[in-house]
Amino acid sequence: MDNLKRKNSPSKAPKGKKKAKKEGDGIKKPSSAYIYFVSDYRMVLKKKGVETNKVKEVAKLCGAAWKSMTDEEKTPYNEKYKADRARYVKERESLDKRMGKDPNKPKRPQTAYFFFLHDFRKEMAGKSVPQGEKIPSLAGKRWGTMTPEQKKIYEAMVEKDKIRYEKEMEEWKKTHPDEPKKVIPKKKVEVESSEDENEDDSDDDSDDDSDDEDDDSD
Repeated sequence: MDNLKRKNSPSKAPKGKKKAKKEGDGIKKPSSAYIYFVSDYRMVLKKKGVETNKVKEVAKLCGAAWKSMTDEEKTPYNEKYKADRARYVKERESLDKRMGKDPNKPKRPQTAYFFFLHDFRKEMAGKSVPQGEKIPSLAGKRWGTMTPEQKKIYEAMVEKDKIRYEKEMEEWKKTHPDEPKKVIPKKKVEVESSEDENEDDSDDDSDDDSDDEDDDSD
């Protein structure tokens, strides 16, 4: 009977391709020009008989091919990125409107690390990444070894971005007067007879508050 059940039981569905990464709100992030190129070049390598399941080897070949291409040859992939970026911005603005957010509100100034990460991604474009590593983790390691002098260029970018933000906010406030902030009543914690139980309740409330702050952040 057990054997019969096993034979008649439905087989597991084959695993499909990995889905593109999405943000917490379900909006798919735009793919870079290089990602579009890799998708095409993998097919070229496959026709040449290269085993595309060898990740390191394929990454090196793709990186070398991308580096050897002229700006004109990269144009189709840059156009695909621009179109995907426009799609992302449109979906983001639509969601912000539904959520009651103003898509035209000036973006807050970025951090020094953010500017560094942007440059680091450009530097790593087309290069193979060690197995088990990711660009953000590699960037974090690099950032940790940099001297204050090396970070000055990015700190200067922050100051410049702050000025941009302040100017844009001044213009934005002219048509968007400050609205009173909504006061969210705090949850009442029931007093228990045990001091340990009171401590547990207060910890739960602090976790809820931190979750709310994360949800409100951009």
